[in-house]
Amino acid sequence: MICLAFVFSSRAQKNQSGDNLNYTDSAIHTVLFHNEGWEFSLPVLEAGSSQRLILKFDELSGKTKSYSYTLTHCDYGWNQSRLMTSEYMDGFQENPLNDYAFSVNTTIPYVNYRLALPNDQVKILVSGNYLLKVWDNTNKEKPVLIRPFYVAEKLAEIAGGAGKAAYEGYNGASQQIAFTVNFIKLEITDPLNEISASVMQNSRIDNMHTKLRPTYIRQNQLVYEDNVNVFSGGNEFRNFNAKNLQTNGMGVHSIEYRDPYYHLFLERDQSQRKEIYRFRDDLNGKYLVKNDRATDSDLESDYICVHFFLTPPDQVTNDQIYVFGSLSDWQCAPVNLMNYNPETKLYELTMLLKQGFYDYQYVVFDKEKKSADATFLEGSHQETENDYHLFVYYRGFSSRYDRLIGYRVFNSVKGR
Repeated sequence: MICLAFVFSSRAQKNQSGDNLNYTDSAIHTVLFHNEGWEFSLPVLEAGSSQRLILKFDELSGKTKSYSYTLTHCDYGWNQSRLMTSEYMDGFQENPLNDYAFSVNTTIPYVNYRLALPNDQVKILVSGNYLLKVWDNTNKEKPVLIRPFYVAEKLAEIAGGAGKAAYEGYNGASQQIAFTVNFIKLEITDPLNEISASVMQNSRIDNMHTKLRPTYIRQNQLVYEDNVNVFSGGNEFRNFNAKNLQTNGMGVHSIEYRDPYYHLFLERDQSQRKEIYRFRDDLNGKYLVKNDRATDSDLESDYICVHFFLTPPDQVTNDQIYVFGSLSDWQCAPVNLMNYNPETKLYELTMLLKQGFYDYQYVVFDKEKKSADATFLEGSHQETENDYHLFVYYRGFSSRYDRLIGYRVFNSVKGR
């Protein structure tokens, strides 16, 4: 009961950055939002295609609730755009979310909800940034779930790559994204002011680089090569395997069943700040819901109390330490804040997580930058494998919204 009480008392509180683009209410768990057929993808739709996005989440009361959802079109900075609903969406503004199923043979009962976008009730008409909001019909004023997604046109040709930072002062532990944007398909009179670019490392919004300015302009092309496109390389994510509760998977010290819940105790972690780089396969911070002994992992995967342990770093810090990644919605919030235990002399945290394979890191919250800093406990290396998501927006002087005219993913190792 302690595990559930901790989760439900903490989950509804806001994160320190005040960012509500990944808001999740206390009753909602394991929110997955991705392109259909690729569960590790960022939710990005190609405008005019047959692609769909899939949203899945669990409600842990074990009872069905009446949920509805809506879409909000946003500008480049995630503020609501000036467009009316009928201008960006074909269909009703509010729609019921009625595709659900009950968990099967789990110690903690839950209801799994699923939504596909677009669908028979909703068609998306224009490109840009969107927020998907879900609420309980008994309280329409407060969403239980908010998730960002993107609709991209293929009007800008993007070339470039990510690799070791070349600028003095950044080389050694940083990575740089250099790219060009060819806008020959558009008639643009003032590209410096009409085109904007953003770069996201993996799936993190908190340290996203926005409003990038080109280094120089040549015919129908913007070139971005300066040192504002630099990120800390970071380190490969730690991970653990909880797909089978009958045996200790990778990173797992022991598994116990303490009626009525499973408890999974991870190996004791150490700071990696001073260690040399070591390659390790990871999911770039994401997780996979999976029960190796089930036919339907969405419904047959159990919820478990996962216990994290971190030996205090050799360098003293007054900052709070968090377990970070997609498992925490990429936020520093009370639900993933570690506490120091003077008896064990360890930082400890218990999180309620669904069976599967998880990536995670230990971070401190940088109050000045309002973002999580993984370098203090994980170190930083230019060899680290990261995905960089590049977004290019266009807004003409007479336009009323920001069009997303190009999207591309670069990998720091694979170079695509």
